[in-house]
Order: sequence, then C-alpha cells, then structure tokens
Amino acid sequence: MRNFKQYEAELRTLRRHFHRYPELALKEVNTSAYIREYLMALGYEITMVAPTGLIAEHPSMKHNKKLVVIRAEMDALPIQEATGLAYASSNPGCMHACGHDGIMATALVLAKILTEEGTDFPVRVRFLFEPAEEIGEGAGRMIAAGALDNPQADAFMMFHYAVDDTLGMAVHRGQASAMIGGMRIHVEGKSSHWCQADKGIDSIYAASLVADAVHNINENYVRKAPCLVGLGTIHGGEYPNIIAGHVELNGNIRACAEEDYHAMKDLLEKRLREIEARTGASIRMIFPKAPVLPILNDPLLTDCAAEAGREVFKERFMLEGEDKLFLSGDNAYRYFQKTRGIFMVFLAGDTEENHPLHHPKFRLDEEILLPSLETLYRVLLKICKRL
Repeated sequence: MRNFKQYEAELRTLRRHFHRYPELALKEVNTSAYIREYLMALGYEITMVAPTGLIAEHPSMKHNKKLVVIRAEMDALPIQEATGLAYASSNPGCMHACGHDGIMATALVLAKILTEEGTDFPVRVRFLFEPAEEIGEGAGRMIAAGALDNPQADAFMMFHYAVDDTLGMAVHRGQASAMIGGMRIHVEGKSSHWCQADKGIDSIYAASLVADAVHNINENYVRKAPCLVGLGTIHGGEYPNIIAGHVELNGNIRACAEEDYHAMKDLLEKRLREIEARTGASIRMIFPKAPVLPILNDPLLTDCAAEAGREVFKERFMLEGEDKLFLSGDNAYRYFQKTRGIFMVFLAGDTEENHPLHHPKFRLDEEILLPSLETLYRVLLKICKRL
C-alpha cells in the first residue's frame, strides 16, 4: 500500500488556502480557477460547468471499464469567521464553516495520487467540483452538464467532515440523511399609526404566535424519528410608531421519516389557520423549492466503505443504523437517484474547543485529512473489485 504520509503537508497547505479565501455559492470564481490550474498541471481534462463548476478526468484512466465519480463541494457560507486562526478567512462575511475546504484539499491530493499511478490504477475516476451545495443548486447543474454520463457512472462517492466526535469515521447502512424543505411564511397585517391601533392588524404579534406554534409543535409532536420545524430569520416592520403590516419568517422542516415531514407540515398549516382566525392577519406558507430527499447508501458500496474504514480507523470506525440519523441533508441525493452511491463521514472534532457546523468558531482538526485520504483510496480499490 502507498505511503500516504508524504502528502500530509500538501493536504494542510491546500486546506488552509481554501479556508483563507472562501467564496459564496455560484461566486467561487477564484476557487474554481485555483482548482482548474492545479488539475491541468497534473494533465487532467477539464469540462467547465457554468458558472464555476468543474468536471475532471485524467486520460490515463479512461481505458478502465468501470467509472466511479467523486464529488467535492466548493462554496462557503455567509458567516463572519471568529476562530482566530492564523489562516482565518480574509473575505469579510464569508467562511468555510462546513468543511468544504478540507473536502477540496483531500479530493485534489487524491486526484494527484491517481495520476502517479496512471494506467495501473484499476478503475476510471471522475472528479466533480460542485458549486452552490449550500443553497441546494450544485448537483442539478452538474448532472445536467453530464457529470454522470459518457459513460454512465457505475458508482458515486461523497464525503463530509463533521465535528460530532473526535478522529474517526462513520457510515450509515441504508438511509444516511434527512428530508428537508425550506419554507417561507408571509404574515400580512394592516399598517396603522399606534395612536390608532384599532385600525391596524399587528403582523408582528401574529408572527410571534407563529414562532410560538413552531416551538409547541417541536415540543409536543409525537414523532417516528428525529424531526423538527426550524425558523432561521424573521423580518418585519418599518418604523417604531407604525403597526407592522408585513412580517416574513424563513425556516425549514427536517425529518428522517417522510411521514413525519408531511405530518409536521400539515400540523403547522393547521396552526397558521388558527392564528389567522385569532388575529385577523392573513398568513401564507410557501416552499420555494422541492424538498431535499434522503440519501440512501448502496449496500455493496457500504460494505466497501466499512472494510476500508476499519482498516484505517480500527475501533474508531462506526457502522451506523437508522437509529443514529442526523437531521442533515444534501442536494447530492440527486446523484443517488441516477446511480449507486456511498456517503462517508469523517469525524474531526476539536478536542479543546468544539463548535458545530455553520458556527463562526467552527474548527476542523486537520489530523483527519491524512487518514480520510487513505480511506478514500482504499474504498476506490475495493469498489473496482466488486462492481
């Protein structure tokens, strides 16, 4: 087996570069250019996917009959970083707080290793550098551009870095993510000066009842599996002495079981009608996009990932069941609808100061980069023997 230790410094250098220069969804211009330059220097053939996506393959592997596609996300989040790291974001209000910097670094070094093996590597590998994962648009764009075609992909691989635990790896057997629908609630009241309050309908008050209803649903709904309704933003009002005529709330419904998703959605709709009757406000709940569907890991690929995970991580590898599902989701479910796929999670919690994903102080333990690289390499070798 290859000596992976020699790549550790490059992994960290690449990860820190991406971390220092994050870019938001569909604006990953410099990130994309950096990746393109790196891959072209290795001899990769690049297909650009507007505006910033890349599909990359090396000619030396195209003789192999089986094709495995690996996805890496590029976009960052609209968060002001507060880690204090020497390589913290230099772009105000933008941060890699979800591990995409580590994913890109690992994918690039894996791409480099495969070129070093050249025609000897036994499976054809295609790399996808996907934009706009955080807003749920990247996968659709990549698929429309032929990411899984010519030839049809035999398998799809994706991986995330998480901080739920210290150095380790987890793979779910079967379902691996939740169903998620982004919602928007418009509360329409009636503006009036507060000195004539009887002529207005207070949309802020009605919106507060909406927020309270969400809280009560989360507390009292009898669920089959983990699920919740979450509100992330609330905006309304124009001036302190004017009754607000409109409030907008934005959030999401997340559920590991589809029946819970629909039940919570229906229950919230019922509560909104009750609030309308109570306040006189008009309330509309809309879902701008179709929900993100759960990811389902392929059994054969799950076995490959589990074998590789145990070889590298030993007792720190965990094969999870549906009782260990998290309320996370990914637009990558679209790839899983087209071909068999596997979703792997590498655990890299900071032992000193741990903060969750999408937090301004989110920190990734870089010790995870090397073993995750080796694991991905081993998974590829095992897949090519099973397909």
